[in-house]
Amino acid sequence: MKSFICIPYSFMAATALCAVAACSSSDEPLSPSPQEERQISFDAETASFIPQSRAADVTTTENIPEFRIWAYDYSLYSYVMNGVKVVRTGINSWSYSPAVDWTGNTMCFTAVSPASIDINTNPWWLDMLQYQNGGEEDLVVCRVANVRQTSGRLRLHFYHALSMVGVTIHSSLPSGSVRVKSATIVNVSNVGQFRYPSEGFNSSTTPEQVSECWDIYGQSTRIPVFLSDNGTPVLDSPLEADNQGYNFFIPSRLGVFDFDAYFNSSYLEIDYRIENPDGSTAWPDSSTDYRLLSRDNPGYGQIRLGLGDKLPDNRWLSGKRYRYSVNLSGPAEVPPGAASEKSRSASDGNSMDVDVSDL
Repeated sequence: MKSFICIPYSFMAATALCAVAACSSSDEPLSPSPQEERQISFDAETASFIPQSRAADVTTTENIPEFRIWAYDYSLYSYVMNGVKVVRTGINSWSYSPAVDWTGNTMCFTAVSPASIDINTNPWWLDMLQYQNGGEEDLVVCRVANVRQTSGRLRLHFYHALSMVGVTIHSSLPSGSVRVKSATIVNVSNVGQFRYPSEGFNSSTTPEQVSECWDIYGQSTRIPVFLSDNGTPVLDSPLEADNQGYNFFIPSRLGVFDFDAYFNSSYLEIDYRIENPDGSTAWPDSSTDYRLLSRDNPGYGQIRLGLGDKLPDNRWLSGKRYRYSVNLSGPAEVPPGAASEKSRSASDGNSMDVDVSDL
């Protein structure tokens, strides 16, 4: 794990962790009473977003419904908040019960959303969460260390802990059509451990540093992102291969694709066939290399494309969205340099590009 710069936080430094959330004065709760002012309360925000580029299901400042938080007092050697659920009550207001007062001592706050997730706390080492990724919901994390306040609201800046991945399939056949049976992301992990850095996150924290907080448990999982009972034709409009609801992935370094050792590779596997205008199968046929035939879907061929081949360091990063665009313009083929029992056909022009953006 990469090291983080440890910066002591005063009240002003803690509130300056991130830019002020965009909200009008009408969004603010009423002025607190002196008693309420002594109670710990929160603002919450995520990373900066461009509204028109927000992906569905991504957690933002505006839609975090609730989070869980732990507040550790360094002087008392104890938690004054231990897995407390904090619920949104307005555009920029949050509530929990019973209320807890600021102690005046230096404290550390660790939080996670969704609130159904538990954190294994360990004040003598590292707080961490064991995560089984279901692929359907975003995961955001927060840690503010060395905070010393006696009143007022603490601004919590949440960071995306997962990557978002999507697949679009196009076809540019001169005649006939492509019919897609399935699309599967192969040799990644859906189980991991996220370790909160003891010094917390700060305004200079990068996606690479958040990604380094993950320990991955093996990378041999097959995750279907698209399935079709009878195959779906790719016609004039692109096919969004996302009908399995698996959108979020644990950030990881992706195994470099090797056609002859693909069991050690991280890749996108697409089972498809090419049909003539009359609906008969043009590919695969009796001359197709056995390694290009689908094992699970008889009558379909298969193409495998490396997920990390066009990414820096062959990796997915936290807080990034990866949109893979595949163009199927002919039969799959054994790539150059691969051991082959049959002669390779002429290049078919199949390709995959990836667009990377912030969540």
